[in-house]
Amino acid sequence: MEKLRKQLYALPCTMVGHYSEHKEPEFYRKNLCKVEKKADIPAGMYACGAIQYRCPECGKRITLLDPFLPVRGEEKHEGNILFEKGELDEFLWW
Repeated sequence: MEKLRKQLYALPCTMVGHYSEHKEPEFYRKNLCKVEKKADIPAGMYACGAIQYRCPECGKRITLLDPFLPVRGEEKHEGNILFEKGELDEFLWW
């Protein structure tokens, strides 16, 4: 898989210590706010990295979301969420 695109988003959730994973693409469509750099994310707010990959042989694309909480220069990652059917393609990069 080759990396096609990468973008950082603020995830307006302040669930410190109470994070719950969401697998529904609609949650991310409603809540992600594009940011240019980690410093743009308000203190105590979660962030989410989005990376889209594409298979060079068959062209299949997948999107990986990586929600994390920036804390004192470190990142507390909450686990990856994978979307394999283009559920977020239009929202994330257009």
